[in-house]
Amino acid sequence: MEEKEKLKNYERFLGEFKEQGNHWDKIEKRTATLFQVLIDGDLKELVFVLKHYPKYIEIVCDHFRYSYNYGGNEADMYAASKLLTMSEGYHQKQFVRNLIRKLPKISDFDISKLNSFLNELLEKQEQIHSIILSFYKNEIERNINTNNYHKLQVKVLEKNLQKLLINSDFDFSASDRDANLDIPYMD
Repeated sequence: MEEKEKLKNYERFLGEFKEQGNHWDKIEKRTATLFQVLIDGDLKELVFVLKHYPKYIEIVCDHFRYSYNYGGNEADMYAASKLLTMSEGYHQKQFVRNLIRKLPKISDFDISKLNSFLNELLEKQEQIHSIILSFYKNEIERNINTNNYHKLQVKVLEKNLQKLLINSDFDFSASDRDANLDIPYMD
């Protein structure tokens, strides 16, 4: 589908945008519903819409703060990276935590899958936001520590982990004003 045609499908859901007011007062209900569906369903499409309508980025980040992964759809890591890049300046902790919750889980990966995933991170790390790289580095380290891998396999993983260029000091802890929104059983 051509980009303009695809955009027309979304434009009918984008209602009036008000500069003033609280989060929910700035957009119409149908617009909020559209963003909720895109947040829950397909971040690629969400990024597509925001690329053409950047005035909604702050609203989406705010909306994402209260969104939990109801549908269980995993987010595309590259689309999540684009969303984080587009939304620099609006990174409330709960927004980032909810976005991270949607990323593919690697806790059940065996050593072979974990190594392949790490290699993908290394090959494409310039396309992946540093917050996501940092998250996955921590997850890979956690996976290594909780599994009984051979010491040589661990050494290879650890050596490759050092090659990840992490430039993120994002604190994932829940000590901010949104901490009460963190509902662990929703993971």
